[in-house]
Amino acid sequence: MSTESGAENGETRWPFPHPRVAGVREHYHRVQFFHALAKRCRDLGGKFRLHVAAVYSACGVMQLIYEAADKGELDKTCEELKAQFRTQVPWCDLIERIRIHDFHRFGLVPPDPRFRSITQEGPVNLRAQKGAAIYRLPTTGPDKLTTGNSAIQEQRPLLIKDGQFFDDATRRYVSLEQIVQDFIAPGAEVVKEFEANVGRTNPST
Repeated sequence: MSTESGAENGETRWPFPHPRVAGVREHYHRVQFFHALAKRCRDLGGKFRLHVAAVYSACGVMQLIYEAADKGELDKTCEELKAQFRTQVPWCDLIERIRIHDFHRFGLVPPDPRFRSITQEGPVNLRAQKGAAIYRLPTTGPDKLTTGNSAIQEQRPLLIKDGQFFDDATRRYVSLEQIVQDFIAPGAEVVKEFEANVGRTNPST
């Protein structure tokens, strides 16, 4: 599709945005939409599911921008953007991890308010060799200890306690509602910056 000067801010000569800009905007609007619905929802299970949907789209915003970087449509690399988002977007890595576990592992289900629960979703592999590999789950989060040649191998594990998710960076549990709420303001800045920069380089084919 040919573009005019408006391409510098993600617009084309047609009355429509750059396709990737349109997708990023849509995911951001879904975050706001599902968050607003969750606020009005009285059912705990329904609230949980709406917030999971919002987290999906928060992840979608970032993933589409990473894809643009991989295609050469931005002046930053994917790794540079990930480093930026880790400081700009609260719970950035946790958002991605939640989406991975819900879509690719066992799926996430609403907590049962009748019970207290703690779940460690893995995989986490303990390999003892001339020593010990110890993986404990105190209230402060995972506690790992190895001796000898032993090792603990993790693949993006997800620790959940009573419906809240453990964040490795802050060493604290956080609710889905808080994750979504904290995304909205910085997410708007992420979208705005993306719109201003996409298309300024020559995209790879």
